[in-house]
Amino acid sequence: MSRNDTSPFAPCRRYFRLDRRDLAYLTFIMEAYEGLATVTTLEPKETLVSITTLSSRAAELDGLITALRGEITLTETACAAEGGTCHARQP
Repeated sequence: MSRNDTSPFAPCRRYFRLDRRDLAYLTFIMEAYEGLATVTTLEPKETLVSITTLSSRAAELDGLITALRGEITLTETACAAEGGTCHARQP
């Protein structure tokens, strides 16, 4: 589902590439914000992850991702499907 779904319980999924050494840190931080989001590794070799939250918490996740970008490199990507070919999003 897209981020534009009107249901507050609709899933909102974003995709990121990051340095492999930062994966554990990202997962740890997301787990500390209990119930905010889940992190799923889609491509371990390229460290492609999906971060899924509820649409009602998307703004809170945006804030956390912005803060994390000051600590680790997160490159958001657009994926046609999980595990599919991903390309860096254009700003």
